[in-house]
Amino acid sequence: MYGKNAKIFIANLGCPKNEVDGEVWVGKLTAAGFEITHNPQEADYFFVNSCAFIEDARRESAEVIRQLGRIKQKNGSKKLFIVGCWAQKEGEKLLEKFPFVDGVLGNLDIQSACKHFINNLNSGNKLLYVPDDPGMWYPVGEVLPRTYPYAYIKIADGCDNFCSYCILPQIKHRFRSTPIEHIIDRARFLVEHNYKELVLVAQETSRYGQDLGDGTNLITLLEKLNQIEGDFIIRVLYLHPLRVTKELIDAIASLPKVTNYLDIPLQHYDSDILSAMNRGYDSDYIEKMLEMIKSSGAEFTLRTTFITGFPGETDQQFENLLNFVSRGEFTHMGVFQYSPEPGTPAAEMPNRVSPEIASLRKELLEMTQDQISFDRNRALENKITSALVESHTLREDISIARMEQDAPEIDRHIRVQGLKPVGEWIRVRIIKALPHEFLGIMEE
Repeated sequence: MYGKNAKIFIANLGCPKNEVDGEVWVGKLTAAGFEITHNPQEADYFFVNSCAFIEDARRESAEVIRQLGRIKQKNGSKKLFIVGCWAQKEGEKLLEKFPFVDGVLGNLDIQSACKHFINNLNSGNKLLYVPDDPGMWYPVGEVLPRTYPYAYIKIADGCDNFCSYCILPQIKHRFRSTPIEHIIDRARFLVEHNYKELVLVAQETSRYGQDLGDGTNLITLLEKLNQIEGDFIIRVLYLHPLRVTKELIDAIASLPKVTNYLDIPLQHYDSDILSAMNRGYDSDYIEKMLEMIKSSGAEFTLRTTFITGFPGETDQQFENLLNFVSRGEFTHMGVFQYSPEPGTPAAEMPNRVSPEIASLRKELLEMTQDQISFDRNRALENKITSALVESHTLREDISIARMEQDAPEIDRHIRVQGLKPVGEWIRVRIIKALPHEFLGIMEE
């Protein structure tokens, strides 16, 4: 069935970095003559761009694989492939786990994986290709992200931090920065096509450029992106606490197109747990970092993430974390329940916390943050703000918009009465605050 009329449906799961990998697949496949469809029913081939970060992510990937497998079963001519991080991590084991799939293609080198797919598609055999080495950087090309009006730009891949709970260094290998000229070219292309928000992502954006050996760093990149002409904003995700410096904070505050939004995954607050996690800092460091941000003179929106139920986490250590969260330092917060990953040091640690207790602790943190968020949100009632229209509801004349203080997909949004074009910045009066969203009306 391979040919110019063959259609491929790609299901991107997991983090924004996977979204960018999906765009790379789109670029390579369309260049080879395939057509991308957003309707699985009309597709000839299914690609599940899987996530393997934690058990919940693998469970979601498995469910999508089975859903598409049922469509495949009803139409025997369709073929189903698993790609992404789970494919890279498990390889042949996924062919055993899902005997109805037609192939597994790893993501460490998407360019070579795509070549393997094309060259062997008509062989009649199940495909298995798990790259051993990272591919050289290859640009996404002229692929328009399906996330309009925002787009993710992956500025690096891999990770050198080796946190004791994390398998990503095993999947993605060592940290490697995207050459700055590729990032600038990609950003210009997106701005020329009217994308209003460029979101920089990597396993750790704050390490950007340190492996290039030419003095390039994240500040250099932000300065160059800020010089691109156009009406757009820049957002940076995934800053490691150890590399949140005064110089970086001052640069973000001073560059007009870079939004004052700091996403700093802390993972815990108790010093002993942070040490066991191999995070490289303690609670005193966290306090000094927060004080440095506050003393910068600029107003920042802060987001973080925490893990509950890490091996050895006592009631008192969790209480230390809960008390820290209760202070309300963060506008946005995500919480993950610890997931033991085979092959990581944490998976071998004693004094495991039961899943039930870890889940309860996660719920307590979320309830505490929900109240903080609700109080913050209510303070915005009857205020006028600027918001970017992202979508419309299907049955109501409602625009879904988002403030600059909120990152796409993970933070708050505003339901605004009336329709405005997607990609337009509008003035909104917030009339009702809810824990995770707002209701608003347009202000002309």
